[in-house]
Amino acid sequence: MGKADAAVRNWLSDKRRFADLFNGVIFSGREVVTADELEEQKGETSVLAPDKAGGTRPVQKYRDIVMRWNGKMDLMLLAVESQDKIHYAMPVRNMLYDGLEYAEQVRLRNKQRRIKYHSSEEFLSGFGKNDRLYPVITLVFYYDTKGWDGAKSLYDMMGLREDDEKHSLLRPYIPDYHINLVDAGNMRGTEYFHTDLHEVMGMLKYRGDKEGLQKYIKENSSYFSNLDKDSYFAVGSFLKSKRLMKKIDAAGQGKERHLDMCKAIEDLYEDGIEKGIEKGIEKGIVQGKRDTALNLKKMGMAAEQIAQAVGETAGIVREWLSEANAVK
Repeated sequence: MGKADAAVRNWLSDKRRFADLFNGVIFSGREVVTADELEEQKGETSVLAPDKAGGTRPVQKYRDIVMRWNGKMDLMLLAVESQDKIHYAMPVRNMLYDGLEYAEQVRLRNKQRRIKYHSSEEFLSGFGKNDRLYPVITLVFYYDTKGWDGAKSLYDMMGLREDDEKHSLLRPYIPDYHINLVDAGNMRGTEYFHTDLHEVMGMLKYRGDKEGLQKYIKENSSYFSNLDKDSYFAVGSFLKSKRLMKKIDAAGQGKERHLDMCKAIEDLYEDGIEKGIEKGIEKGIVQGKRDTALNLKKMGMAAEQIAQAVGETAGIVREWLSEANAVK
């Protein structure tokens, strides 16, 4: 895991922010999930799967952020997969993660059962007739500047189209699985967020516009001028600027608990202007030398052509004079 990925995951792991993300995406801003109802879970999930030799082998997967929610809508498992790049097999990946979570619930029910099974079917299943699973909801938090152009469901990966007669016959017999995509840089409804997700999500829309970014950060200076270190690193990661990340790394070494992103952006912008001017001057000098050399070359070619023409003319004149003398 790189520094940028770690910074974003650490930032989203804050329970208030995590709850706000789910409330904003799923409940249109209503505060259904609360931070005090969340319990952080280990991201590692494992299950025994059959191998080629006829035995079993452990299958382990590591999720980014997992929270157990014991709230108003009964028990649920909420997870976030943080993506800084498009994953073209994301539906299969998430389906596997969620499937392992459900398999783990079945295993635990079987392990923790205190009474005997009521039938051979329950014993064979390792799951009682009246047992229930609790839902698993996974959000894919994608924050690259490029718009998501990958599949959002198994049907997309299979190329099953509704307008194809053969596919329409197959679809009822092939279970679909879709991802809950949060395309952070192209998201509508940022007003649904009540934590600093609101400011940061709004900022992401201006990543390709330096002036727009500067203006937005200035308008929200009360937030961006006093960031805690986790938020400071996360914002730098979202902006994906190597020069900015160097500044952030340097600032992170200090003892300050809160840092000014406004100043960092301003310094970055000024550095960019100075660097651009230097490059422009250097480019102008090089281009000027090239132009001068090219002009001299053209002048030299022209001089050679003139000399050649003069030489040819002199030769003709000499021939005329020779013929005139012969006539005399």
